[in-house]
Amino acid sequence: MDHGEAQARMQEIQRIMERATLWTILPGTSAILGGLMVLGGCLVSFLLFHSVDYPSFAPIDFASLLDLSLNGQIAFCVMWFLIGVGGLVAEIHFAQLQAKRQGISPKGRSAKLAFFSLTPGVVVAMVLTIKFLAPTVMRPQEIQYIAPVWMMLYGTGVYTAGLFSVRAPRTLGKAFIAAGVTSISFLQQYGIITVALSFGLFHIAFGLYVIHRRRAGSST
Repeated sequence: MDHGEAQARMQEIQRIMERATLWTILPGTSAILGGLMVLGGCLVSFLLFHSVDYPSFAPIDFASLLDLSLNGQIAFCVMWFLIGVGGLVAEIHFAQLQAKRQGISPKGRSAKLAFFSLTPGVVVAMVLTIKFLAPTVMRPQEIQYIAPVWMMLYGTGVYTAGLFSVRAPRTLGKAFIAAGVTSISFLQQYGIITVALSFGLFHIAFGLYVIHRRRAGSST
């Protein structure tokens, strides 16, 4: 294989990885839907916390979960669980649709790369969440860690999944890591806002970018 042929093959591999990554890691439509669901969840959380009799204003801290009734706590956890499951289902569904449109196998190497990159962080975040929300030992300072931990671990997974492909997933991953570090260091009492900004607006912005890139690519 001469140098010209090798370079042509590398360019083709890069092109395929770019197409695959943009639908495998987080399809544009599912990213937007997921972001909107998170924004809705943050609004409902704020209203739930506002239903508790506070002296001045409704809190924007997820640790206020402790002030809810048992039924309120259950409703809160079920709501966020359904948001997480809904986001995952939407991602799988739209990833498969986009893969078919582009002629990419949804079980190919790129899909496996994204899965194995994201899964460890999600599993660790779930274990820590269960630990922090254990009914017998729930503490405000631990509940405040849940959102930043999710941001950092999710961001690490997205960054890793996009490490050998296009810049957009890596940028999204770094944004989540930065948001998590900032949140756990300085903004622990503003969990609703940081979650709305990261899992909400970051995803919506990323989804719009991916859709724009796909349309721009199809028009050329």
